[in-house]
Amino acid sequence: MDWPNIKWPAPPVLTPFALESLGFGVPAPTGSASIGGATSSTWSVNNKAYFYPFRLHEFATAYQLLFWVGATSSGNIDVGIYDSQLNLIVSAGSTAMSATVNTVQEINITDTVLPPGDYLLGVACSTTAGTCFNSGGGVDDILLSSYPVYEQTTALPLPDPAVPVLCTDSSPSRWVCGIQFVPTF
Repeated sequence: MDWPNIKWPAPPVLTPFALESLGFGVPAPTGSASIGGATSSTWSVNNKAYFYPFRLHEFATAYQLLFWVGATSSGNIDVGIYDSQLNLIVSAGSTAMSATVNTVQEINITDTVLPPGDYLLGVACSTTAGTCFNSGGGVDDILLSSYPVYEQTTALPLPDPAVPVLCTDSSPSRWVCGIQFVPTF
């Protein structure tokens, strides 16, 4: 007898902290490694991009890309979605960081249907002068091996294709960015 292949739908908002980004059997991080522990921090290097893997089990439509602006607004950002071959599917393009600080910046994109599969969520910022929310630190090596973070320098706007490498930061930042799978009216 075959067991059913149970899959779950995409969440309303997918971030680097979603179960779809953590892999099977890995508990959601807590404390400084969760969105609740996020702090406003400067970007590590001008124009550096970070990439977070995630998996979809069903078709989902991406309606907006999200970025949590920190306490100081400065520079441009880009958020995008890559397929498993590192090709850019959709991105916000280089976009001025919202003048409204300490808020989630919603960036409209062309509604994009994503079939089940593996993807990367990419995010880049043009300057270390502005701040963004992140949850770097407090994550042990075991979790990092299940929860990889990739990087690419000189990557704003986000490149197509991406050529990321495993992040070399001692404690990679998990920038609070995401994909909204619920339409806004």
